[in-house]
Amino acid sequence: MAAVSPEFSEQGGDLPPAVSPKFEELAADLGRRIIDAGLRGLVLRFGDETRIVGVADRMPPAATLEAPFDELHVVLRGSRTADDLRALRWIGNPEPYIGLLAAT
Repeated sequence: MAAVSPEFSEQGGDLPPAVSPKFEELAADLGRRIIDAGLRGLVLRFGDETRIVGVADRMPPAATLEAPFDELHVVLRGSRTADDLRALRWIGNPEPYIGLLAAT
């Protein structure tokens, strides 16, 4: 797996003091791609924080991806392979989301 971004690892914790605007932008972009693909939403869980992305038509999310904040940031940047993504902690079926998240 690729190295974690120094901007987060230098803070010495799993969750930065304030979730970065870049993370929120990447999460919103993933949400749009999930909706465009016709998939149900995805829950991103890091520490005590949760983001639900890609929810449309009041359908509940179909899966949850749990990882430390810095790892989720790397995932959202598209820096993980499909196998790396499958190795993360998922609740529900990750396969519909792997193609949207995997490095190309």
